[in-house]
Amino acid sequence: MATGRFDYLDGIRAVAIVAVLALHWFSWYVPIFHGGVIGVDLFFVLSGFIITTMLWRTPSGWVPFMRRRLVRLYPALLGLVAGSVVLYAVVPWAPLDPAEVARRGVVVLTQLSSPYAAEQEGSLWLPALQPFGQTWSLAVEWYFYALWPVAVIAARRRGWSARRLATVSVAVAAVDYSLSLALGTFWFYFGPTARCAELLVGAALALWFLDRGRPTTTRGTAPAALALAAVAAYSLLGPDGDSPVYRYVGVPLAVVAGVVLIHTGYGGQHGPVHRLLGHPWLATVGRHSYSLYLWHVVPFLLLEEAPGPKPLLGLVAVASAVALTVLSYRYLERPFLRPRGDVLSPARAVTPTPAPRA
Repeated sequence: MATGRFDYLDGIRAVAIVAVLALHWFSWYVPIFHGGVIGVDLFFVLSGFIITTMLWRTPSGWVPFMRRRLVRLYPALLGLVAGSVVLYAVVPWAPLDPAEVARRGVVVLTQLSSPYAAEQEGSLWLPALQPFGQTWSLAVEWYFYALWPVAVIAARRRGWSARRLATVSVAVAAVDYSLSLALGTFWFYFGPTARCAELLVGAALALWFLDRGRPTTTRGTAPAALALAAVAAYSLLGPDGDSPVYRYVGVPLAVVAGVVLIHTGYGGQHGPVHRLLGHPWLATVGRHSYSLYLWHVVPFLLLEEAPGPKPLLGLVAVASAVALTVLSYRYLERPFLRPRGDVLSPARAVTPTPAPRA
């Protein structure tokens, strides 16, 4: 929905994308904002929460769910690949041949960018996959949501309560994250293993709310303020994904902050933090976050070798990214969005769990 408590969820999404933008737009020029990597972690928690709420309340088969995911995500993703090929063909100083951009686009469209990224060496900018390096996180979500609905459907058919599935989700997330700590830097960051733990935590929070019937309305100004401040502080001063600090501090911080922000504001907004995150301007950024995430690095990479002063080129790149985002959202996202306000409403009655099959 465009108003009310759903603006609040979009506001959390905006915080996540702003952290990523700070990393990719500014950390090349100033010695801060490397901690913006936790924006992706925050988004994974929110994604697990939203998708699981919808899965549990509107149970359907695996095929209908995946069809909805395709319709929701692929128009904008196809637009990114096709648009990038065209841009690299018409810009004289483009650093890549458009045929090579198209080849890399095939990797993206087949959802192979996450394992492809994890096998590369170098910086987190993934020069071997640009201008589509950012799509690794979409592939991670794709893998998770190819399996998670199967688990949810199976649990409901066996008569599991939402609380029971939430408990199992938290346990699996804890084991998954603990085992992932032994992984190499690139596989930990880009691979689906550790990221599934973050998605499962968001899913568990959704299931816990669903078990209660509706989220508890709390006056959580202090916890929410602390969570938001922690995300901002780490984004500003924390190290990037190459550092052990990220996996031992950054990831848990982002996950806990995401849980706190959702828990304290989903059932009702109280206090300045919740009014801030529910502000229409911030919610607008959140609603555009998918297209913004897809396009935010393309103009910068395309103008990297362009003649002219760097500050001016930077402004042109930002303006171009915003324009491409607006076009993508308006023509490739919004026409395919389904109204989901009733499904996500905190006050909505929980769909009864079907009896176990004989």
